[in-house]
Amino acid sequence: MDYLNDIEDTTPALYSRFLVLIYSICLTPIGGVILMVINLIKVRKLLNIVWLIIALLLFEIGHMGLMGYYGPSALTFFLPLCLGAILLAFPVWNILLKGTYFYKKRRALVPIIVLLLIWVPLMVLNFFDLKN
Repeated sequence: MDYLNDIEDTTPALYSRFLVLIYSICLTPIGGVILMVINLIKVRKLLNIVWLIIALLLFEIGHMGLMGYYGPSALTFFLPLCLGAILLAFPVWNILLKGTYFYKKRRALVPIIVLLLIWVPLMVLNFFDLKN
């Protein structure tokens, strides 16, 4: 009798920190928060979703205020995005997913396809806009 087949695998399948970091850099921290919300739903930490969205809103308000005060530039746009991505992928991950030490990595195919579907048209439009 095989008792190993009777035990249900309870290890959650989560998107990795690296994917959250890449998504946060490419799609602003809003993209990384979407992946983190999916992770929090998988580990059933629903109250943490509320705190994460509140923190995201405060971060984005601060980011827009910074760009409004100093003017939009590469420094005021990309530096806060990179800071938000690093904060989301490391300390926020540790705080909100505390106790989830072992997890299976979810396949990144769908998020990568979504990322390409967003970025490729933007690059094509930017290319044609530069020629005019």
